[in-house]
Amino acid sequence: MEHVIEVGPDGLFFTVTTTGHGSAEGIIAFLDAIVSHPSWQPGNAILLDHRKLDIADITVEGIDRVSHHFQHIGHQLGSGKIALVMKKDIDFGIARAWELTTDAHVDMQIGVYRSIDEARMWLRQKPVSKNADTKTRRDVSL
Repeated sequence: MEHVIEVGPDGLFFTVTTTGHGSAEGIIAFLDAIVSHPSWQPGNAILLDHRKLDIADITVEGIDRVSHHFQHIGHQLGSGKIALVMKKDIDFGIARAWELTTDAHVDMQIGVYRSIDEARMWLRQKPVSKNADTKTRRDVSL
């Protein structure tokens, strides 16, 4: 698995493009590379372009390892947004499983998309407080 990190001109938007056969170790490696990048600041936006990455062989244990690592570095990630763009159905499903096991445990908002344009549009929107979002959902369901 290979990855390339690009930083937007303002230093606030990171794009990671991945290729090859994905692994939990490879994903953890690029997450560590992001938070150790000299331009990284907690709360920055991250676009993960996984359209050329095959993660079909990642196991449930691998998803859990990535989720636990993401939670471990959560304070370094901050309360920004991360969008994953997946091409294949199986990869999209695995990414959604990771989102569901991780989202409630971190401040960063997570989105999984099939379209890179939709992911970019979502990342440009102002983050909404997860606490406020939860209250809204709770109020609606009453």
